[in-house]
Amino acid sequence: MKKLILFCFMVCTLSANYKIIENENLFSVKVESESFQEVLVNLKDEISFQGFIIVHELNLAKSTSNVAKALKQKAVLTNGINLLMCKSSFTLKMIQENPSNITYCPLGISIYEVKNEVFISYKKYHKLNFDDKIFKEVNEKLKNLILKSLD
Repeated sequence: MKKLILFCFMVCTLSANYKIIENENLFSVKVESESFQEVLVNLKDEISFQGFIIVHELNLAKSTSNVAKALKQKAVLTNGINLLMCKSSFTLKMIQENPSNITYCPLGISIYEVKNEVFISYKKYHKLNFDDKIFKEVNEKLKNLILKSLD
């Protein structure tokens, strides 16, 4: 019985504690129990697990810190990376609905750290034409990638 209780406790504490912050343009999660590196590794693993390919990784904390230093200003981000990703079968589905949906590609998720607080975010996609529906699926996929990476 003690082993079962210990196991349940360990499983419960392995999950990240987080708070969802959402508005019409942004979905963001404030992660409260993991380091930036842990969150980044878990997010990259989930992206790969769901069949997406990271096509580019922008280290915006590094580049903006370099500019801030050159301008004798204080850096804003401790860590900050934009992951740009693609899944060809999903891209096909998007542009079959509306060729203009190509502008959504690559999809992006940002992970950043400010004052020892870690956030994962994506800008919400909106329909380009009146009858477009794929934008809802795009938003759900990105939200799912983030939340599954925190499980």
